[in-house]
Amino acid sequence: MSYLLGIGGVALLQAAVSYAIILAGTGGESFVGLGAMLFAVVGIPATAIANLVIIRAHRRNPDTAYVGRLVLIALALPAAQLALFVLVAVFRL
Repeated sequence: MSYLLGIGGVALLQAAVSYAIILAGTGGESFVGLGAMLFAVVGIPATAIANLVIIRAHRRNPDTAYVGRLVLIALALPAAQLALFVLVAVFRL
């Protein structure tokens, strides 16, 4: 169950946020959608691999300490995409 939520759930969350940022960034003259897509192409597999390594390392001794690491890693990509969107919206890059 931890693999399903820790890897699959995070991948779906990141894909949904990436899709929303791509849709929000299209239509203007900026490359926010392209930047969000490029972040997603690299970030989603990297996050899945990092979460897999963390879950496998804590498989023998399951405690709640590694859940915080999983959440921080999972929120790094959406935070970077949102920061890109905000920067472009605020500074009109």
